[in-house]
Amino acid sequence: MNRASVFHGLLAGVFIFIAKVIVYLTQHWEYRFLPAFTVLSFLIILSAMIMGGLGDRKQLEGSHYQYKQALSSCFRAVFFAVLVGSFADYVLYSLVDVTLVEQTKGILIEQLQDGLGQMKFMSNDDFDKLVKEIRAAQMGTLWSYISGLPGLVLANMFFGLMVARYLRVKKDADWLSEDNSHMG
Repeated sequence: MNRASVFHGLLAGVFIFIAKVIVYLTQHWEYRFLPAFTVLSFLIILSAMIMGGLGDRKQLEGSHYQYKQALSSCFRAVFFAVLVGSFADYVLYSLVDVTLVEQTKGILIEQLQDGLGQMKFMSNDDFDKLVKEIRAAQMGTLWSYISGLPGLVLANMFFGLMVARYLRVKKDADWLSEDNSHMG
């Protein structure tokens, strides 16, 4: 039981993994940090939650599929999608191209300059501290991969709460099939 949510989560993770590899191979790593890539990843995970939850619900064949079960299905799909999709970062940063860590930090600093330069709500000293934190950040290590998973899972599960509400099925007693022997 519950194989559909695991399968769709793994499949979504593979799609995200492949998307990251394609972005790397096309030598446009900066695309990985654009909002469009984030939205694409989110839509892939959202699809996994819906399809996995529907598959798990179908496996129950008419039984109650309560919110708790639907939420568990969404969690499994998100967990496996994030696990495999994030593993792409670990593989690319650690095994394929170790210079990618510095490229990523440069991209993040550039995006920070572009974004904060327009808003001017942060002092130069605070901005410099933030840049130092980015430069000092550990990226591409197994620990950074593992420690980043809970935040990604929780961020996606915010939407899992809504998807689970949509997927649940309350089976109300059918008046034709109720036991009416006490009436007569």
